[in-house]
Amino acid sequence: MQRLEGLIVERESTEVSFRLTFAHDEQRQVRVEVQVAGTVPMQCQRSLKTFDQEIEGSSVVGVVSSEQAADGLPDDYEPKLCADNRLKLLELIEEEVLLSLPLVPIDPESERVSDTQQSVGQETHRPFEVLAALKSAKRDRN
Repeated sequence: MQRLEGLIVERESTEVSFRLTFAHDEQRQVRVEVQVAGTVPMQCQRSLKTFDQEIEGSSVVGVVSSEQAADGLPDDYEPKLCADNRLKLLELIEEEVLLSLPLVPIDPESERVSDTQQSVGQETHRPFEVLAALKSAKRDRN
């Protein structure tokens, strides 16, 4: 799963379970229900430490051979274009894992950096402080 490279730490030790259910719907459209669940190691963007992120996701995919057929899919189907009538199952699983990952991975056990911790020993740079003073001085004159 190359698209997960850089998102998941230690991919070799990662195990994700999946389930693919194939069927035809009322319109005789090939339908695949994709479900994934597991724990993946990710790097916390707050502490930069590795933590285990729980993932779980499911979606319904409509397998179509053209973009015109994709336009006719029900709204709750995700289209999967297979022009050569060959469906790559690993791509379906990889896509569902990607959709299950958080945009910004943060370990729930990591500590939040508070405002007081950030400002200890640091003076805040305020580039518009001079403009605020000029504006208030102008108001005082009027």
